[in-house]
Amino acid sequence: MSLFEMMLKNYFDEKMLEKLSKVKILIIGCGGLGSNIAVMLVRSGVKNLTIVDFDKVDVSNLNRQNYFFYQTGQEKVAALKDILEKINPYITVKALNMKIDESNIDDLILQHDIIVEAVDNEQTKMLIFKKAHDHGKKVVLASGVAGFGDCENIKIKRGKNFSVVGDFVTSIKEKKPLAPKVMAVAAMQADEVLRMVSELE
Repeated sequence: MSLFEMMLKNYFDEKMLEKLSKVKILIIGCGGLGSNIAVMLVRSGVKNLTIVDFDKVDVSNLNRQNYFFYQTGQEKVAALKDILEKINPYITVKALNMKIDESNIDDLILQHDIIVEAVDNEQTKMLIFKKAHDHGKKVVLASGVAGFGDCENIKIKRGKNFSVVGDFVTSIKEKKPLAPKVMAVAAMQADEVLRMVSELE
């Protein structure tokens, strides 16, 4: 047992630790939400993670994304994989530098237990939700993460196999996303993932 696993024994019982070590989680989008969610899940004991994005780290996004200045220009998935493995070197992170669409989403979703939507594009959000629903997979989504000064408006809406986190109002087309609110939503998404893990058989 690694030191990291020994540390987690202070927070979870054996049953939950076993679930965290076995569950396979897919995070689609490694920007402000996805990069922070991935870090929180790894710190919480998740050991099998697939991260997907097609973009590169940009200095203009460091106000909310969990990267470092020296990683500017690197593929997001490669940079994030490096960070996650520094937190816990005993995890398995699959980094896919690709764009999600109808041609590849089904295979990806079928390989995982819980899907996390962390993208900006509305059509891709709907595609992820639809495909997760079609395949009977648990999914955590976000809606409304922009602006600042109103984190008290963040809510969670739950249904069969899904949770949506956000204020359900603000759009990044109208307001800029900043670290406090983005990270608050990311934290709540990560917490919803942990809740779903606890419910797995």
